[in-house]
Amino acid sequence: MFTKMWLTAAILEREVGHVTRSTIGKIRGTYDQLSRTEKKVAQMALNTPAVVSEMTIKELASATGVSTATISRFVKRMDYANYREFTMALAHLAIEDGAEHQSSFPELAEGDSLATIANKTFHYTISSLEATNEALSEKDLARAVLKLINADKVTFFGLGGSSIAALDGYHKFLRTALSVAYYPDFDIQLMQAARLSDQDCAVVISHSGRNSETLQVVEELQRNDVSIIAITSYSGSPLAQAADVTFLSLTDEVNYRSEGMYSLISQLAILDTLFMMTVLRISSRTGNVMTKVHDVIEQTRHDA
Repeated sequence: MFTKMWLTAAILEREVGHVTRSTIGKIRGTYDQLSRTEKKVAQMALNTPAVVSEMTIKELASATGVSTATISRFVKRMDYANYREFTMALAHLAIEDGAEHQSSFPELAEGDSLATIANKTFHYTISSLEATNEALSEKDLARAVLKLINADKVTFFGLGGSSIAALDGYHKFLRTALSVAYYPDFDIQLMQAARLSDQDCAVVISHSGRNSETLQVVEELQRNDVSIIAITSYSGSPLAQAADVTFLSLTDEVNYRSEGMYSLISQLAILDTLFMMTVLRISSRTGNVMTKVHDVIEQTRHDA
């Protein structure tokens, strides 16, 4: 039985091409941009990917109350050539997770053992990282790195839970030759945004991309023609639409209550990626700075 399932998965992967858990991540990331009828298809695919994978396009149209044309448009939005390729991607997920799971993410339950809770949590995190990695575009990465290394000043913005990622980004880039800044207070972030110019770059982080205070900062940045690199989970959010370059921190998780926790890990991974790319692109400028920073930190450890 196991051999049969493994072979079927292998055949599906060859036929579909590069199929991963990012199928669910794609749906989650573009959900805000979908039409009302397309969202019905998306919701069913999110809730029961194994069931949808076995449906014909007419059966799915009947189950969701939409036209087959709507489903075809939805499939194209998800970057699949046709409906068959889309359902095969969902089938691949179902095989990986086992026939007993109706969703690629079994929800945490009170009766779970500690080991089960740990396994599920790590499973969620790893899958979020995989989905985020699949969504990265080399062209966007190149554009973002160019904006970072050519900026007079790079400022990190993030409020609430996203302030953790903003601080982490600042802490990392402080080791480069770039001039960087980060302020946790909203009022100071807003004032800092007002002081930046078209020669600067802002890295704005928000899981929802809809936080009202974050959007006030973004409006000020736009007013000053500051280049904006956004990290968010929703491509249709106001933040994503306002940014020059947007990176999606995706999660395949269907349970909306905890998705922010897993997207934070993906936000940190995106910042790590931008940091490493920047360091390697300006290694001649950064080497001295990194050495000095390392020496200062080492000295504090010895003094202690």
